[in-house]
Amino acid sequence: MEGYNHSQEPLSLREEFHGKRFGLQHDSPFHFLRSQWQSEPKSHIFLVYRCLLGVFFGSGSVSYTVIHFQRGHCFIYLTNWCFFMCAFTSAYSAILQTVYHCQKESWVPSSWAIKCYWACFWITLCTEHVVTFAYWALIYPSARVRKNPTCVSILYNIWTHALPLIVLTVDNFVVAQPARLLHFVYPVGFCLIYLGFTIIYYLAGGVDFKGRTTIYKFLNYSKPAKAAVVSSIVLVLLVVCSIFQYGVYRLRTRLARRFGKLILDTSSSKGVL
Repeated sequence: MEGYNHSQEPLSLREEFHGKRFGLQHDSPFHFLRSQWQSEPKSHIFLVYRCLLGVFFGSGSVSYTVIHFQRGHCFIYLTNWCFFMCAFTSAYSAILQTVYHCQKESWVPSSWAIKCYWACFWITLCTEHVVTFAYWALIYPSARVRKNPTCVSILYNIWTHALPLIVLTVDNFVVAQPARLLHFVYPVGFCLIYLGFTIIYYLAGGVDFKGRTTIYKFLNYSKPAKAAVVSSIVLVLLVVCSIFQYGVYRLRTRLARRFGKLILDTSSSKGVL
């Protein structure tokens, strides 16, 4: 299969800091369509895994929206933005994997489709760190009160605030795609977009379903200095989490090399993104 045997050898740290590594270029799109641990170009087990992941997060996001729509207020929270990204990315990867399995071996996926998936995967993976840490440390202590209308069921609490980070970190260890140190710009950019939304929402007089002008207590724009500090901490945390997930990628390739699952053959040069 053309492009399938491109080397999966990680870049050196020096190469990781080249300016072009901010981009989404990669030698082989097929690394995004396989598991690090499969032996053949196509794996039905990985296909089923991808589809189950899509159903898991897809059904979760749809049912959550139906149950906790709250007159549209469910769309103002970062938790839900990230949970919807989980659903989109998982469904998108399942579709890519299904198309890949239905095509002939000469088929090469389009560059934009793989780049979109790569960016969405890294955004979702890293932002879920912030959602998980912020929720359990800052929000849960007050939200767990039964009379609090923001309190959701234990099922959806775990589904939206714990499982995404756990599942996606495991997924980062399962997939064969590379990671880049400089790709922290994508989750940071996503959160900057969310921060921009919250500012516009605040200036436009938007409120949550309880009539409060703050979406989150710790992001109160009536106290701009405090909001700026919190926003800066979140962005720094995103960079740290991106580095951590890059470390997961390096650990995966290290173990794959030890067990003979790391492709080192660079004889093919087609299928470049």
